Amino acid sequence: MSTSGNGAQARWEVHLSVAVAQSLHALQQEASQQGRGQAMIDAYRQMIERLRLNPTTVGEPLYRLPAMRMQVRTVVVRPLAVDFAVCEDRPLVFLKGFRLLSP
Repeated sequence: MSTSGNGAQARWEVHLSVAVAQSLHALQQEASQQGRGQAMIDAYRQMIERLRLNPTTVGEPLYRLPAMRMQVRTVVVRPLAVDFAVCEDRPLVFLKGFRLLSP
């Protein structure tokens, strides 16, 4: 990823579908009922910030989608895990799904 004209590192765009957003909301409700709501919010924010900076170094690679020129990766920031795809041609990240880890 290149730097912008003022020397700051360019940011990646992070996208998620309505279905993934709805599943995230359901997980947030579950985490809140377990008393882990704030921990989940903090983990989500930390994860998104890391993905915006450089997703190619976040988490572990799972597999590549050669026809789409994407790499699918996974990362855990307790109590949340996320699978995401990183575009190899443009600074785009697509969130695929979330899991709430056991306490």
